[in-house]
Amino acid sequence: ACVNLLGPERASAFDFILAGDMVPRKKPDPVIYQTAADRLGLETNRCLVIEDSAIGCAAAVAAGMRTVITTSAFTAEEDFTGAYRIFTELGDGPGAVRLEDIAAD
Repeated sequence: ACVNLLGPERASAFDFILAGDMVPRKKPDPVIYQTAADRLGLETNRCLVIEDSAIGCAAAVAAGMRTVITTSAFTAEEDFTGAYRIFTELGDGPGAVRLEDIAAD
């Protein structure tokens, strides 16, 4: 299903893709992020999550992962407690966020 959504070229850039129907509990439960860390062989504190909703933020933070938020018109007013950084936009245009911006302390 994700291949159909992303297209084969984009989907091939990922080691794997997880979706809500692949884990026993949905966000804000952290199991999807814990599963991803396990598959990657990483400790959760070595992971970076990019999310766009309070529910996703809560799940990633509960998993012990550094969480970057990119808001949308739908989520800008949500509570992103625990987020490492919050940006209004990720992208290629002027003012776009770079990896260096996300990793900066």
